Amino acid sequence: MNIFEKPILYIGPRNYSSWSMRPWLALFWSGLDFDDKLIDLDQEGYGKRQIKDVLAVSPTGTVPALKHGDLNIWDSLAICEYIEEICPKELWPIDANDRAIARALTCEMHSVFSNMRNDFTHNIRRIIPTPPISEDAKIEIERLDYIFASQFEKFGGPFLFGEKPCIADAFYTPMAVRCRTYSLPLSEKAGKMRDNLLSSDGFLKWSELAQKEWQPFKSAPHDSVYE
Repeated sequence: MNIFEKPILYIGPRNYSSWSMRPWLALFWSGLDFDDKLIDLDQEGYGKRQIKDVLAVSPTGTVPALKHGDLNIWDSLAICEYIEEICPKELWPIDANDRAIARALTCEMHSVFSNMRNDFTHNIRRIIPTPPISEDAKIEIERLDYIFASQFEKFGGPFLFGEKPCIADAFYTPMAVRCRTYSLPLSEKAGKMRDNLLSSDGFLKWSELAQKEWQPFKSAPHDSVYE
């Protein structure tokens, strides 16, 4: 691998692809010079991990995927960990205890919150009244509320661990989007953390690009809730 080559991050449509947003934000905050390449997911093979354009860069048939020289990484958390190792900025909190909690929260987001993800499709462009919420999703919303509120109370924002963004912020920003899109109920402090994450320079840039590139997604009912 040539460390002087630009990393290339392959992503899905910004409006919908919350998994792609995570490493993109980490790269944006890292200080590294990088490129991103958008892959249209609205084509044959969607939902089966069989889109040819994706399989060409990711063995799992999913994005995001990172290419850096001859290195290919196809998992969002693994990509973020790699970025943190090669970038000039710290992407985890400096304090060892805070760093451990940030990693725990990030891994929790990586592996849990499936009901919120399934019930509330990621969509940056829309805001609707609160839809019916299942009991399983309510439990996850309460957990998210606690995370947002407790981190805001401890550090005061603007990010989960204070003044500087870290990988945990990259992972929780898509959930802040869902809270806004579906007007999900949050406590006052949790709402402030949601708003902080959605006001970061990284998210605002991602959102701007999402608006410019947007087109209807026909292979899945991502927008059907708004009809």
